[in-house]
Amino acid sequence: MNKKGIEFTFSWIFAIIAGATILVSAIYLTTRFIDSGRTEGDTFIAGELANLLNPVETNLEDVKYSVIDFSQDAKIYNDCSAEGVFGVQKISTSSKSGNEWNEKSVSKSVFNKYLFSRNIEETDDNKLYVMVKPFVQPFKIADLIIIHGGGYCFVNPDSNTEEFIKDISADLSKQVGINISLTTSSCPKNFTKVCFDRIGCDINVNTQSEVVSKYGKDLRYHGDSLQLAAIFSEPEIYECQLKRIMKRAGELAVIYSKKAIYVEGNGCSNNLVGDLQSFILETNITDSNDFSRSVVPLAEELNRRNSELASCKIF
Repeated sequence: MNKKGIEFTFSWIFAIIAGATILVSAIYLTTRFIDSGRTEGDTFIAGELANLLNPVETNLEDVKYSVIDFSQDAKIYNDCSAEGVFGVQKISTSSKSGNEWNEKSVSKSVFNKYLFSRNIEETDDNKLYVMVKPFVQPFKIADLIIIHGGGYCFVNPDSNTEEFIKDISADLSKQVGINISLTTSSCPKNFTKVCFDRIGCDINVNTQSEVVSKYGKDLRYHGDSLQLAAIFSEPEIYECQLKRIMKRAGELAVIYSKKAIYVEGNGCSNNLVGDLQSFILETNITDSNDFSRSVVPLAEELNRRNSELASCKIF
């Protein structure tokens, strides 16, 4: 991935500024209401947050990064369901009034967004960090939206991850909520430690086996985008969103399969129809182990064969 693709378009900048302004105003207004009014206000915030996390589509090599500043502490609740054609993403929020948290708002549902985070993500110093990375397997399937409240220490990360963090932080001059250290002892106190190719941290990443181990569970990934998604996600959220993404991949493969049939019928041979149909069958995964075992090899073979086509590439 080209980590230099972090320039914001005008529409992205406008969306962030306008959305953040609405969020700040909404949170301020919730402090003016009593119990039911506060819940109603937080429901409005959840809706605006869902809109704000509706990013300008990335290109294949784009990465987008932003910080949302809240006027006071906030909690974002990430609920995922893989039921149905594409599953559903639900977002709800609660804000803080004095020393007390308001009740969880009514959730807002979206069907084409994939949000990776803890079940409950709390802002750090009123900040929420947002990273958007495209997921390609073997064609672009979706943009992964990764959010976190900061306080992470990456210990001896692999070169791709370190380059990515340095790029979005302008060589660590801009706050991104992530510290890079050579040893665990040099991590800031109370930060969540993430070890790469070693053990002994809260989260351990094995880049050779492509496994993120956390909370006693192993999450399989493939590629930089899913690696970050697994690091910042609750295991249940990660597995659910991966199922949803594969549902979308299957539907896209149906379209590409029809395209392959069409171009062959017009004299442009590609021999990808059978592989695409096999790929469709494998996208109905049960978990990330199933994804790593069944989907990844087929996706890599499809990518290789499509790349070798001199003309009439399908994706």
